[in-house]
Amino acid sequence: MSESPVRVVVHYRDPRGPTGAVTAAYEQAGRTLKGTPGLIGHELLAVQETDGRYALLMAWRDLSSYHDWERSLRAAGHPSPLRAFLDRTRPAGHYEVYKVYDAWYEAAGGTADGTAREPLT
Repeated sequence: MSESPVRVVVHYRDPRGPTGAVTAAYEQAGRTLKGTPGLIGHELLAVQETDGRYALLMAWRDLSSYHDWERSLRAAGHPSPLRAFLDRTRPAGHYEVYKVYDAWYEAAGGTADGTAREPLT
Protein backbone atom coordinates (compact mmCIF):
# COMPACT_ATOMS: atom_id res chain seq x y z
CA MET A 1 0.00 0.00 0.00
CA SER A 2 1.34 3.42 -0.90
CA GLU A 3 1.73 6.24 1.56
CA SER A 4 -1.00 8.85 1.89
CA PRO A 5 -0.39 12.35 0.58
CA VAL A 6 0.45 14.97 3.20
CA ARG A 7 0.05 18.70 3.56
CA VAL A 8 2.55 20.77 5.50
CA VAL A 9 1.50 24.13 6.93
CA VAL A 10 4.36 26.46 7.90
CA HIS A 11 3.48 29.64 9.78
CA TYR A 12 5.28 32.91 9.12
CA ARG A 13 5.01 36.35 10.65
CA ASP A 14 6.42 39.74 9.75
CA PRO A 15 6.39 41.69 13.04
CA ARG A 16 6.30 44.95 11.04
CA GLY A 17 3.02 43.96 9.40
CA PRO A 18 2.34 43.34 5.72
CA THR A 19 5.50 44.99 4.34
CA GLY A 20 5.89 42.72 1.34
CA ALA A 21 9.02 41.12 2.75
CA VAL A 22 7.37 37.72 3.32
CA THR A 23 5.83 37.64 -0.15
CA ALA A 24 9.16 38.59 -1.73
CA ALA A 25 10.91 35.84 0.24
CA TYR A 26 8.21 33.37 -0.84
CA GLU A 27 8.71 34.24 -4.51
CA GLN A 28 12.46 33.70 -4.12
CA ALA A 29 12.00 30.42 -2.23
CA GLY A 30 9.40 29.21 -4.73
CA ARG A 31 11.97 29.27 -7.51
CA THR A 32 14.17 26.83 -5.58
CA LEU A 33 11.26 24.49 -4.85
CA LYS A 34 10.43 23.93 -8.51
CA GLY A 35 11.20 20.34 -9.47
CA THR A 36 11.50 19.09 -5.88
CA PRO A 37 10.75 15.34 -5.96
CA GLY A 38 7.37 14.59 -4.38
CA LEU A 39 6.28 18.23 -4.08
CA ILE A 40 2.90 18.57 -5.77
CA GLY A 41 2.54 22.30 -5.18
CA HIS A 42 2.62 25.16 -2.69
CA GLU A 43 0.78 28.37 -1.97
CA LEU A 44 1.25 31.30 0.37
CA LEU A 45 -1.85 32.33 2.32
CA ALA A 46 -2.19 35.69 4.08
CA VAL A 47 -4.37 36.19 7.14
CA GLN A 48 -7.45 38.10 6.01
CA GLU A 49 -6.82 40.94 8.47
CA THR A 50 -3.44 41.55 6.76
CA ASP A 51 -1.52 41.85 9.99
CA GLY A 52 1.69 40.27 8.74
CA ARG A 53 0.79 36.62 9.41
CA TYR A 54 1.06 34.05 6.64
CA ALA A 55 0.83 30.31 6.16
CA LEU A 56 2.66 28.31 3.53
CA LEU A 57 0.65 25.29 2.40
CA MET A 58 2.82 22.62 0.79
CA ALA A 59 1.24 19.58 -0.87
CA TRP A 60 3.44 16.47 -0.87
CA ARG A 61 2.93 13.15 -2.62
CA ASP A 62 3.81 11.34 0.63
CA LEU A 63 5.51 11.78 3.99
CA SER A 64 8.73 10.15 2.76
CA SER A 65 9.13 12.79 0.04
CA TYR A 66 8.63 15.56 2.59
CA HIS A 67 11.14 14.02 5.01
CA ASP A 68 13.71 13.59 2.20
CA TRP A 69 13.37 17.27 1.29
CA GLU A 70 13.50 18.32 4.94
CA ARG A 71 16.73 16.33 5.49
CA SER A 72 18.36 17.91 2.43
CA LEU A 73 17.31 21.36 3.61
CA ARG A 74 18.75 20.71 7.07
CA ALA A 75 22.01 19.42 5.55
CA ALA A 76 22.27 22.62 3.50
CA GLY A 77 21.89 24.76 6.64
CA HIS A 78 18.27 25.84 6.06
CA PRO A 79 19.04 28.36 3.30
CA SER A 80 15.42 29.48 2.74
CA PRO A 81 14.84 33.25 2.57
CA LEU A 82 11.60 32.61 4.50
CA ARG A 83 13.46 31.28 7.56
CA ALA A 84 13.80 34.75 9.08
CA PHE A 85 10.01 35.03 9.21
CA LEU A 86 9.16 31.72 10.93
CA ASP A 87 6.45 32.36 13.53
CA ARG A 88 8.04 30.84 16.61
CA THR A 89 5.43 32.45 18.91
CA ARG A 90 2.86 29.74 18.14
CA PRO A 91 2.35 27.37 21.11
CA ALA A 92 2.15 24.28 18.85
CA GLY A 93 5.27 25.23 16.88
CA HIS A 94 5.84 26.95 13.56
CA TYR A 95 4.75 24.05 11.35
CA GLU A 96 2.34 21.10 11.25
CA VAL A 97 2.14 18.01 9.03
CA TYR A 98 -1.30 16.69 8.08
CA LYS A 99 -2.22 13.36 6.48
CA VAL A 100 -4.75 13.79 3.66
CA TYR A 101 -7.70 11.45 4.09
CA ASP A 102 -9.59 12.66 1.04
CA ALA A 103 -9.55 15.69 -1.22
CA TRP A 104 -10.82 16.87 -4.54
CA TYR A 105 -10.44 20.26 -6.16
CA GLU A 106 -12.80 20.97 -9.04
CA ALA A 107 -10.53 23.56 -10.62
CA ALA A 108 -7.58 21.16 -10.67
CA GLY A 109 -9.66 18.16 -11.73
CA GLY A 110 -7.42 15.91 -9.72
CA THR A 111 -6.88 14.12 -6.47
CA ALA A 112 -4.91 14.87 -3.33
CA ASP A 113 -1.84 13.08 -4.71
CA GLY A 114 -1.82 15.18 -7.88
CA THR A 115 -3.10 12.50 -10.24
CA ALA A 116 -5.98 13.07 -12.62
CA ARG A 117 -9.46 11.99 -11.68
CA GLU A 118 -12.61 11.79 -13.73
CA PRO A 119 -14.83 14.84 -13.11
CA LEU A 120 -18.00 14.26 -11.15
CA THR A 121 -21.08 14.18 -13.37
